[in-house]
Amino acid sequence: MRLDKKDVARVLEGVPFPEMVGWWPVAVSYRILGGWIYVDNPQPIFEENPERYLDTIQSFANPDLFFSFARLGARGEPSEKSILRWVRKHGLLERKNEKDGALLSDTGGNGIEVNQASITVERFRTEVLCAYQLLTLYTDIWEENIEALEARIYGTDGTRHPSSYWPHTPSTELEMFFATHRDVLQIGVRDCTRRYDELIGQLGESYGFEAPEGQYVKHLDLSVALRALQHVVENRIADVRLSFDQNYFNEKYLCFPPAVTSPPLKSDYRIPRSWDCPDLLSAMYLQFYLLITDFEPMRRCQNPACGLPFPATRKNKRFCNDTCRSNARNYR
Repeated sequence: MRLDKKDVARVLEGVPFPEMVGWWPVAVSYRILGGWIYVDNPQPIFEENPERYLDTIQSFANPDLFFSFARLGARGEPSEKSILRWVRKHGLLERKNEKDGALLSDTGGNGIEVNQASITVERFRTEVLCAYQLLTLYTDIWEENIEALEARIYGTDGTRHPSSYWPHTPSTELEMFFATHRDVLQIGVRDCTRRYDELIGQLGESYGFEAPEGQYVKHLDLSVALRALQHVVENRIADVRLSFDQNYFNEKYLCFPPAVTSPPLKSDYRIPRSWDCPDLLSAMYLQFYLLITDFEPMRRCQNPACGLPFPATRKNKRFCNDTCRSNARNYR
């Protein structure tokens, strides 16, 4: 999926150099064997092909990053082939040394190699499903689709995914959040609704006031959904650190001639804000965090085989990408 620049401009607003937020080099090759996805040739691909330097390191600057990951689950459990295709383009999700190791390591005379942790296909699929669930949950919140939220929160429809069952994928963090709180939420909803109805009845008798039926439950379900969304996304961006743009000073002031090594008097001394993402997973979720905190309007792709939500910044955009626009003709 490739969103137009206009569709994601606000997501990266306030980040003058997004390419420096989530620097993540891609290796020459990756493989899947025995249920594991791993680096097959750890040499950075830009060492082998310098022309691919920029398009294989700037993870956060790629506006397609989070959406392309979530889209892996748009038609159900992704195949190993589609997973490997995505990994070869973007890399694995986390560092090998638990987020504290260097992105690249020197092999001692044999060049450098990427520092990325192997991951099971099972866990990768779980992360894909979680990303897709969060994206659709946010869209249901934005649309105030209470029926869909209730089904997700209370498990009333008995399904995990709108298009297919995921037989080889464990429960996601979002599913576990709702499952853990389900009994308490159901008791709380009944109790709070009863008290609310009693209060409204008293007000109605005294002042002739009548509240819309189900209005309180509607707000409560939205609140629960927002709490779940916040909980999971917070965990995914827990290791993202506030930072400054590291290149701003050099690019603006360390110019030629070399003697000019400090900002001129009465100049703008403000340093642009930025973030430091330790791995690809956190860079993806920082994009999603910016999307939901800006409360971007959403629309679902009208290709029946897709249905992926995407930012609806243009009224006439009905499909998430050109491929879906073309494929939708088959359903007319």
